Amino acid sequence: MNSYSRRRRRRQWYVGPGGLLAVLAVIAAAVLAVVLFQGCGTDAPPAGEDTAQTDGDGQTGGQDDRQPGDSQPQEVKTSAGVSCTLTDLGEEAIYTGELVLVNNWTLYHFPEEQELVSIYAEKNDSYYVAGSEVYLAPAAMEALNAMLGDFTAQGGSKSVNVVAGYRTEEFQQHLFDQSAEQNGLEHAQQYVAQPGGSEHHTGLVVDLSIYHDNGTSEEYHGTGEYAWINGNCQNYGYVVRYAEDKADLTGIANEPWHFRYVGVPHATQMVKEGLCLEEYIDYLKDYTADGEHLMIECASGTYEVWYAQGSEVYLPDSGDYTVSGNNVDGIIVTCRVG
Repeated sequence: MNSYSRRRRRRQWYVGPGGLLAVLAVIAAAVLAVVLFQGCGTDAPPAGEDTAQTDGDGQTGGQDDRQPGDSQPQEVKTSAGVSCTLTDLGEEAIYTGELVLVNNWTLYHFPEEQELVSIYAEKNDSYYVAGSEVYLAPAAMEALNAMLGDFTAQGGSKSVNVVAGYRTEEFQQHLFDQSAEQNGLEHAQQYVAQPGGSEHHTGLVVDLSIYHDNGTSEEYHGTGEYAWINGNCQNYGYVVRYAEDKADLTGIANEPWHFRYVGVPHATQMVKEGLCLEEYIDYLKDYTADGEHLMIECASGTYEVWYAQGSEVYLPDSGDYTVSGNNVDGIIVTCRVG
């Protein structure tokens, strides 16, 4: 936002022949007016004076130069030359999509309806799932099948077990209370998200464990043969959400078993830049519709990305693109260009 200052233009008084007495009276009145004006403690110029405004670069312009709507660019195009149209998607769009940030201080906005599928009903034969009532969003489900299918195809064992997916707010409260009771409040606050602050509410998250043929289970660490999953998950749209060196930003300690779906281009860029989702949401704000766009090369193609604050955003008039809110203050457009 530009800061404005007003510059007062000095009046000049001219003395006519033989008018000394009148001039002295005028000068006295002017001095009195200046004293009274300064005593009011306002920057506004006396009535009738012309004013000029300065923008952030110190350039002056007439007060009426700016027209309604000038804050929006007149024309926006993708790198391929596709024109974009300014569209108001409504405030709810800020709180939905694959890039929504959810943590203990950025709570999830629960929609009236949420599309979910049963992992048990949709899974392939490359992994296990802990029951028939573990749910996931369709896009995350498709990516999970592809990732774990490729894991076993390249030599990985069929031992990965999906132990958690979508969670309701009530169930998250139960888990938090249970952890606090068993391990203490400090432990629960470090390892369990608050109700409403869990990424599991989005349906875009899975937690993994290791299942053994003898019926026992162990914690997933992403090491050994499973390092392939943690090292390649971005190619399927997943990121390891909670890294040890990002705990001060995410509010959650190291969880190599917690995978969050954000889509292939954004997962690729997050890994490339070494950013957690909190950092990435801020990073994207540097790429606006009327400024430089972010170009991402990834396994699924080339993408062009831009951010808009609020619910008004420029959308391509044609082509393949997705839209996601960030659950904070704006919307991200991801447009496939190659």
